[in-house]
Amino acid sequence: MSFLCRLIPRSFRRRATATGAKILAVHMPRNTTANQATTPTSTPTLSLASVGDDLSKLSHDQIVFILPAPKTKGSNGDGYLIYSLIEASPESIKSAGEDEKQQRFKLEVAYTSQIPEDSGLAQFLLQGSSGKGSRSQLLPPPHLRSDPHIIVSTHSGIRLAVPFYEGVLMPLLGALGLGESKSEEGSSGYGYKVTITESEHTIRDFASKHLKKEGRGQTTIVLLSGDGGVADLLNGIGEAQEHHDTDEVPTVGILPLGTGNALFHSLHKLEYGKYPEGKGPSSLVLGLRTLFRGRPEKLPTFRAEFSKGARLTGAPKPIAQDGETKDKDGDEGLKEVDHLVGAIVASYGFHASLVWESDTPAYRVHGDERFGMAAAELLKVSHAYDADVEVRLKGDDVFKPLVRKGKGEEEGRYDYVLTTMVPNLEKTFTISPDSKPLEGQLRLVHFGDVGGEKTVEIMQAAYRGGEHVKMEEVGYEEVEEARVVIKEEDSRWRKVCIDGTIVEVEKGGWMKVAREKGERLKVLVA
Repeated sequence: MSFLCRLIPRSFRRRATATGAKILAVHMPRNTTANQATTPTSTPTLSLASVGDDLSKLSHDQIVFILPAPKTKGSNGDGYLIYSLIEASPESIKSAGEDEKQQRFKLEVAYTSQIPEDSGLAQFLLQGSSGKGSRSQLLPPPHLRSDPHIIVSTHSGIRLAVPFYEGVLMPLLGALGLGESKSEEGSSGYGYKVTITESEHTIRDFASKHLKKEGRGQTTIVLLSGDGGVADLLNGIGEAQEHHDTDEVPTVGILPLGTGNALFHSLHKLEYGKYPEGKGPSSLVLGLRTLFRGRPEKLPTFRAEFSKGARLTGAPKPIAQDGETKDKDGDEGLKEVDHLVGAIVASYGFHASLVWESDTPAYRVHGDERFGMAAAELLKVSHAYDADVEVRLKGDDVFKPLVRKGKGEEEGRYDYVLTTMVPNLEKTFTISPDSKPLEGQLRLVHFGDVGGEKTVEIMQAAYRGGEHVKMEEVGYEEVEEARVVIKEEDSRWRKVCIDGTIVEVEKGGWMKVAREKGERLKVLVA
C-alpha cells in the first residue's frame, strides 16, 4: 500500500472507490537520493472528498481542473472529479511549528455526480473531457504527450519545489494517465522524465545536453523553479533559432516556486487583473491551469554582453565596517563570461546590489521578504554608483549619452539603471507599467543620486502600479540598446544582474544590452 493510502482512513478509501474516485499515490521519484528526500521543508497531503451535488463547498479559486470520473470496479464512470489545490497562507507558514509546516499543500479531489450549467464549473473541464465519446480515452494536452521533462529545483525560493512535485504535480499528471518514464527511451504510453537538481549547474547542464537544436524535436520542459531556472535554460540551450527553425524550439511551462517569480507574474498580469485586489486564484493554481490548458508563445529575449575580465560571481562575502568587501581575492576561481541571455531584467546599481547581497542562506529563508531586509542595509550606505550610461534609441544608428535625472548629474552617478522586457519584478512591484507580456520591447528605468529617502519613495511608488515613472526624478523610455561603463574602485559596487545571475565587471569595464531577434524558448501562457 502506498504511503499516501496509509494516510487516508480505510473506510474513507472504500467510500471514495465506491463513488468512482481515483486514489492517487505519491512516491519518491526514481532519481531522488536519500539525502535529497530530506531536502523539503514541508510534506504535502492529498485528501479525497465527496461533495455530492452540494457544490457550494467548493472554492472556484482553488480548482485546477475537472475530469470525468474513470470507470472502476463497482462504478460505471458517471460523474466528475474536481481537483483543487489548498495552500496554507504564507503568514501561517512563518509562524507555524515544524509539524504544522508539513501541511503546506493539500491536493483535494472531490466527486460530484453532475455539473449544472449555471454552476460556473464547466470552464474547468479539460479539453477532451466533456463526456462525449469514451470517457476512458482522455488524452493529456498536446504539449505533454511527447515525453516532457520535469525539472525540480531543490533550492529555489524557500525550497518547496520537491514537496510540490510529489504531492501536487505528480498526482495531477497521474490523473491524466502520465507516469514517470523508467528508461531513457521513454515509455510505450504517455510519460515524462524527472530531473531533481543537485547543484546550481544542473539546469544549464540539462539544457546543454537535451535542448540543443540537433535532434531534439518538439520538447516541453515543466520547470518548478523561479526566474533563475528560466535563465539557466536560456543560457544552456545554445544560439537562438531563426524563424524557419521555430517548430522545434522547446516549450517551457513555469510553476512559480522561486522568490520573485518576475516572468511568471508578468505573463499572468492580465489573469490577475480579472479579480479584485487580493482575490482570485493563487499563483500556483494559475500556474497549474496554464500548464494543463495553456498555449505556447515565443519568449522574447535579450543579450547582455560584457567587457573582457567580467566574471560570474557567487554569494556575497561579509561586509567590513568601512563598507568594503572582505576577502576581495576570494572569487578568483570564478568563471569568466562574455555574455548572458535573459528575458526579464539587466541592471546596474541599487537593484543589482540588492539581488546580490540578499542571496545568502540567512536571507533566503525569508522568501521575497529578503529583498526588503537587504534593501534596508543598502539604504543605510546610500551609495551612488559611478558610471556612464549610453543608449541607442529606435531609428538611431549610434549611442548617445543618457539624459540623467536627480542629483549627481555633473558627476555621472546613478542610484538605479535597469533595462527590462517585463512589467513586474514581483507580483505587486510594477517596474515598467508600459510593458506588455511577450511584447519584446526593452525599456530603461533610471534615476540619479537622489539619496536613500527618495529611493524609498520611488520604490514605494512602484508598488502602487508603477506610479514611480511619473516622478520627476525618474527617467523611463524605450530603448534598442543600452551600454553601462562602470568606474567604481570597490568590487562591491561593480556587480550587474541578469535575471538574477550576478556578474562582476572590471573597473572601466562595461555591459551592453540589446534585444535578440531569434527564438530560444516558447513559454506556456493562459
